[in-house]
Amino acid sequence: RHRCKLRNMYTIILAGGSGTRLFPLSRTTYPKQFIPLLGHESLFQITVKRALLYSKPEEIYIVTNKGHKYLVEDQLNQIGIEGNILLEPCGKNTLPAITYAALEIQKKEQTTTILVLPSDQLVEDDENYKTAVHTAEGLAKEHLVAFGIIPTSPHTGYGYILPGEPLKKGYKIEKFVEKPDMQTAEKYLREGYLWNSGMYCFSA
Repeated sequence: RHRCKLRNMYTIILAGGSGTRLFPLSRTTYPKQFIPLLGHESLFQITVKRALLYSKPEEIYIVTNKGHKYLVEDQLNQIGIEGNILLEPCGKNTLPAITYAALEIQKKEQTTTILVLPSDQLVEDDENYKTAVHTAEGLAKEHLVAFGIIPTSPHTGYGYILPGEPLKKGYKIEKFVEKPDMQTAEKYLREGYLWNSGMYCFSA
């Protein structure tokens, strides 16, 4: 039913966040990625379906915390998809979650490509998205790839990426910066920074 466009790509879905910025709609026990904000499916479910563009269900690894185990299982059951669920003993943010899943994937595939997707974003799986993933898959043979988004406003809620030296496709990253104040965000827009999407692609 679901056809993989790329060979041998695993997907890590990060689903451990607490969604505090959407409080009170989003709560620690029911964070925003599990709420059906748009239609009948949650952002998490939409992300899992997007992962199926490039990964088989058994190649999808979902990292969440112990408190959301049954919520993740229930939402996967609702869309008829099985995936690997990894439970963090305690939340340590993005890098440890990615590392945890990557080490599990390494046990099966030493040289596979890994795509990392946050579960709380709405990303359309249009041609722009598919082109970006295909480009990242090629770059991932030699680089750890981060997906940048062209900013539409000086937002203080996102990290930023400064593109550096151009590659044949994409750019080397000059630097990452964390969430800025408004004045700094306005400066970043003038200087050509991108929002850091939290999506990554790299070799296991």
